[in-house]
Amino acid sequence: MTMTRLKYILCLALLASAPLLKAQNGIEIRTPERIVRMLDQMPIKEIPLSGQFQCTDLSSTLLFYTEAQDGVTVQLGARLFSDNVRKAYDPVIISFVERLWVELLLRKTTASQSSLLKEYGVRIVLGGYPLGSGSFTNLSQALDVINSINSLTLTTGGAEIDMLMRSQAGATLHIYIPSSRDLLFPFDKKEHEERFITDLTRTELKYQQTEPEESAFTTNAKALKVKGGDCYMIDSLRNDVFYTSAGTILLDPEKYPEETMRNMLIGAVPARQVQNIMLDITPHAYNRDIRKFTISLDHFIGYVQQQGFRFYTGDLGRDGERSQCLLAMFHPVYNYLHILSVSFTPGQLKQDGQVTLRADLSTFIPQHNIKNLFQEK
Repeated sequence: MTMTRLKYILCLALLASAPLLKAQNGIEIRTPERIVRMLDQMPIKEIPLSGQFQCTDLSSTLLFYTEAQDGVTVQLGARLFSDNVRKAYDPVIISFVERLWVELLLRKTTASQSSLLKEYGVRIVLGGYPLGSGSFTNLSQALDVINSINSLTLTTGGAEIDMLMRSQAGATLHIYIPSSRDLLFPFDKKEHEERFITDLTRTELKYQQTEPEESAFTTNAKALKVKGGDCYMIDSLRNDVFYTSAGTILLDPEKYPEETMRNMLIGAVPARQVQNIMLDITPHAYNRDIRKFTISLDHFIGYVQQQGFRFYTGDLGRDGERSQCLLAMFHPVYNYLHILSVSFTPGQLKQDGQVTLRADLSTFIPQHNIKNLFQEK
């Protein structure tokens, strides 16, 4: 993979989400359209902005709930799981299943419910039978297992999430869910981008120095020691961490600016080394402009570290004194990618005081789109 090819790939990734509309004055947080449609279909209208309520037309046993953020409703679900389960398992997956349950109950008939599951690519399987087949004829049978859970396991990391529940009587219930951002979150891509950037600019989370996965040292073409070895899609996007010949973390912007920046982006250097670096970020968003914003590298990395991403970095080379490196942030459960490209000079990284670097950010890039962009021709 040549450097020219990698630059071409980055350009395609940015252009794929390039703004087409005039810049907005700001980001307005609002109820996701998916939740609005569900609220409109509910057979009762006295639904709280946030809180629990009953809807006996849908279920005489279940409680329903709404959640709010920034003064608007962002979740509507059936209260299927205990607080302990909510704390122990991925909240996005739990919220999706509880939201899905409301959508299924709104469908009324098993045939209509099965049609919705097919549309979503979700399978609910009780004792080996998908909903609507064999002895699994009614959604309430699955609820019986949920109401008497003895164990729950979540298997993630592939193309499909497997939520397995066992009842105290030994019955098994699988809910198979595609690992897809579009399905798991109530927000469409535009809404999710806005929320991501809003949360990012508000975050108080800070950079945490992380240890690379245990592996043997290799030596690169510059005679630097390297740990890592995994790549994302192409060999030029890697989880490498760079070390000096003495085996200490590399931090030498004068001799090795790109490797130093990649160590910073992947979280390998001490936190004090990134606290004075600011990023002036231009977001490349879906179908419109989102205005630029400035955030410390400390807070940017700290926020995405806490979201469960895997980090990979790449070197886009130099234009005179100016270097460009990128950070690819891949979420293995929800299967989407953020790409941050940072432009800098060695002199900027050597400064003792605060320095501002130019950066571009593309968010929520689907994994299959990246595969198409990265394929060799």
